Amino acid sequence: MKKKLKFTLIIFRNVLITFFLLEIALGIFYNYYDQSGIDGNTERIIASGLYEDSGLSDEDIKIIHRELREQDMEWEPYLHYRFKPMKGKHNTIYANGLRKTANLSLKDSATAIKIFCFGGSTMYSSGARDEYTIPSELSKIIHKTFPNQNVEVTNFGCHGYTRATENIQLQRELIKNNIPDIVIFYDGVNEVISGHQNNEAGEPTNAYNRRREFKLAHSYKKRIKLFVTSSNLYRLMTTIQRKIFSGSIYAKMNARSDALSEAIAKNYVGLVRVSKSLEAAYGFKVFNFMQPNIYSKKQLTKIEELYHKDQYHYENLYRLSYENVRKDSLMITDSTFVDISDAFDTTDRAVYFDFCHTGEYGNQLVAERMFVHIQPLLMPKVKDSVTILEMEQLTEITQ
Repeated sequence: MKKKLKFTLIIFRNVLITFFLLEIALGIFYNYYDQSGIDGNTERIIASGLYEDSGLSDEDIKIIHRELREQDMEWEPYLHYRFKPMKGKHNTIYANGLRKTANLSLKDSATAIKIFCFGGSTMYSSGARDEYTIPSELSKIIHKTFPNQNVEVTNFGCHGYTRATENIQLQRELIKNNIPDIVIFYDGVNEVISGHQNNEAGEPTNAYNRRREFKLAHSYKKRIKLFVTSSNLYRLMTTIQRKIFSGSIYAKMNARSDALSEAIAKNYVGLVRVSKSLEAAYGFKVFNFMQPNIYSKKQLTKIEELYHKDQYHYENLYRLSYENVRKDSLMITDSTFVDISDAFDTTDRAVYFDFCHTGEYGNQLVAERMFVHIQPLLMPKVKDSVTILEMEQLTEITQ
């Protein structure tokens, strides 16, 4: 009996040692693999012409994307997480978790026209320098058009945030008496992604991870499961599994697209209604911009065609979800709902570096479309002595 127990303990010890050695070896491999993968992918992005005319060196472009990989999150009540502060060469995140915006028109924050920009990583503007995010580009256009106006643009964008999370962000600012004049929501992509991930509309992205972590301190079973599923060995096993059963995801997506897309659209419209009630209560103006994605761009470059091919299983769900939003009675009659999914229809340049994130040129085009709609609210107040003709001339200048 003792010999059998001793033999079992030896086997267990050897398995444990083998596991840890394999885990360490895979950790070293994946660290190298991930780092080289970032630079390798960035080289393909550089070759695509995405940063054409930016004046950036290849190394600077690589730094932009390395910094994206280095970004970390910290717990934030009600939002699940927010950015940790970061001082990178091209990505600056302040202590409050918000990204730096080039506020050229800001003269005095206390009296400025405040513009809040909400969205996910696309509003954060992954892949762009601080000065070339969508909010920064919008700020530049405002400054060029109305150089004497006092305007402050704030970028609330964060990776993975959905419209529901953004509504909570806005409410928290209102409670602190930080009242904006204009609120911009830029959504669509994460609403579909979160619906796909959770197989249910309206939940946060990666909600399954939060469920997995809930009450972790009170359950050894959960701790062991999390340890196993977070291991490098588990990553290897799931990668092999995906390679073998790669076709199953496509059937799964198509099978649930109709019902899920209707739920995604209904959830989005409901959240728009909530923000409109806040608009009426606090006196600001809300704009709901439905963002473009790789499936809505008419003239795809060669590399964009590859992005489309890699992610084509999402296309049906995106098209149906967007269409259901467009045909909703509230969206049809609401002038603050603006579908800019066609923002890149007139360009044949590379705009995307994956299926939804745009480079600096794409950010500029999006900001231009947004400005057209918020421009009337930024017009300087005209004194009584100014004639109607002078008012018309002022309008022509700003167009």
